[in-house]
Amino acid sequence: MTLLIVGGTGFLGTELVRQATSAGHETVATWSTTPPGQHSPAAWRKLDLRNRLQIQGLVEQVRPQAVVNASSGGSDWKVTAEGPIHLAMAAAKYGCRLAHVSSDAVFSGSIGRARYDEACLPDPVTPYGAAKAAAEAGVLAVHPEAVVGRTSLIIGHGRSEHERLVHDLATGARDGALLVDDRRCPVHVCDLATALLELATGPDTGVRHLGGPEAMSRHVPCQVHLFRFCGVL
Repeated sequence: MTLLIVGGTGFLGTELVRQATSAGHETVATWSTTPPGQHSPAAWRKLDLRNRLQIQGLVEQVRPQAVVNASSGGSDWKVTAEGPIHLAMAAAKYGCRLAHVSSDAVFSGSIGRARYDEACLPDPVTPYGAAKAAAEAGVLAVHPEAVVGRTSLIIGHGRSEHERLVHDLATGARDGALLVDDRRCPVHVCDLATALLELATGPDTGVRHLGGPEAMSRHVPCQVHLFRFCGVL
């Protein structure tokens, strides 16, 4: 199977490329600002998600059976909201499966519920969450057979931005604070990549939640890390 992984040089994208190529898939991956390493097993294309014609041209050229969008544009509306919709339009036009990565940031966390399920309506309170929510709605509107994987904080091997933040705060390398009332469901990058590839190559459609099994604040792992650093644990 030919897979197109958009955002292949990011933390999640790198793991997606590794697993896809290891599974024997012909893998084409894209980069935007950070070029890939010279020894990557994937074929690489530069892609600007703000360019609708470039997106369509890439999908037309590669003709993948499935596309995984693991791009990260922060609160940039053109990259995070509009880009995935243009990608979904191209995937639908050329008959490609599409797995789009979204975020639990589409929820405000203000309704007092212990867990959100796939039936809960987005109510974002940040520009990033609003962009992600708009992308979800647009992707499924133009490509009803697509699947949206909502995930949470991505961790793994000490290399994620969240782990680096906790480490730096615990060791005093940087100043800052962590909220105790912002509860998320961290997921390991390897587990998330496996789930996304299963969704991309399977029959599922609609929204699927791909967070970890335990809800916690970022303050909890910081405390554990600090105890370990001081020799308490």
